[in-house]
Amino acid sequence: MNTRDATVADVDLIAQLHIESWRNAYAGILSASYLAGPIVLDRQTVWRERFNSPAPNLKVIVAEEEGQALGFVCLLGNAEDRWGTLVDNLHVLPTAKGRGVGRHLIRVAAGWSAENYPGVGLHLWVYEVNAPARAFYERMGGQVVARLPQSNPDGRIHVELCYYWPDSGSLAR
Repeated sequence: MNTRDATVADVDLIAQLHIESWRNAYAGILSASYLAGPIVLDRQTVWRERFNSPAPNLKVIVAEEEGQALGFVCLLGNAEDRWGTLVDNLHVLPTAKGRGVGRHLIRVAAGWSAENYPGVGLHLWVYEVNAPARAFYERMGGQVVARLPQSNPDGRIHVELCYYWPDSGSLAR
């Protein structure tokens, strides 16, 4: 498996990976009506905006195998003084889960953060009810440091947990 930096040419690919991941991981968490339709325009809009007007600390990395995209990670370097770099998105195709893609992506993300923002941590937010994702982040050594109710893209409220790695450099190894 290899990784590469995403470019503006990858907007539709990133949006599609995001949609497929959410439809699988968030069935029963986000509304079925949102996942069946509005998610498409919503995610396409989000990714077009991000790539057309990128934040200076934005990094999107795609994981591939034999030219096939398997997942991606989106980072905002040193986004918060308290917890450092934000893993804003980490998505793996449902058919690629269990193959180490997520582990590889989070380590590459941590390495990028450590190289570009030395001495800062790495964090992400995950729905409290998303047990598989929580188990993965805990296996990767993440510590829950915050709990916060948030509005979902479908308009409902869910509690999110913040997972934190104080030393992104050690996670990269």
